Amino acid sequence: MREKIEREVAPRLIVAASTVTLPARIAAAARRASGRSGRLELYFGFDDPASAFAVIDLAQRLEGRKLIFDLKPVVERGIEGDPALERKHAYAIVDGRRLGRRIGLTLSRSEPIAPSQAAFLAAWVAAAPRGAALTRFCDAACRMIWFESDGALEAAPYEALWHQCFGSAPTGDEAAVRANEKQMTRRGPYETPAAWVAGRWFFAQDRSAQIADWLDELGWRVK
Repeated sequence: MREKIEREVAPRLIVAASTVTLPARIAAAARRASGRSGRLELYFGFDDPASAFAVIDLAQRLEGRKLIFDLKPVVERGIEGDPALERKHAYAIVDGRRLGRRIGLTLSRSEPIAPSQAAFLAAWVAAAPRGAALTRFCDAACRMIWFESDGALEAAPYEALWHQCFGSAPTGDEAAVRANEKQMTRRGPYETPAAWVAGRWFFAQDRSAQIADWLDELGWRVK
């Protein structure tokens, strides 16, 4: 029953809730009146090719909008004890090739990455301040992992990339990753990549255009 709810009922409730737009538009106008920016939360995994696509694609689409791109990496997610987990990991590679072609990139990996392999990256990003430097790092790291390399993830190239983006060494915060995972669960979704914008959920790998449209409806495009 729990699996049925997570797979079928929850997405339907999310879609139904998304039809109510007036409160979100009023709240966005209030934020602008007080000089604040909008916010897009993206829950993603560095071990997930669909997440890599979402990070890269959204980073491009969000240009020209007064918005905080709140990148929230997670490690543990999904349905506990999911019997189809291995098949999902295998399909993620197939789907990653499809998604990569959308943005002119070719997937360089033929095998899944275990979430634990990329946990160090999640800890770095979860501890860092949101902003342009973090977006640049996540964009470049996702490209390196999924479209420019193969084999085990080594920390050294990503430490060098971090220094290029921030001018300092990374510091990890596993507690911040756990907090992201808990917040993602409270929001509703159980798998990545998932975007949250002004009370509305999107499955980010296939809804980036709709996310941009929703942001424009809320008035976040800079005129």
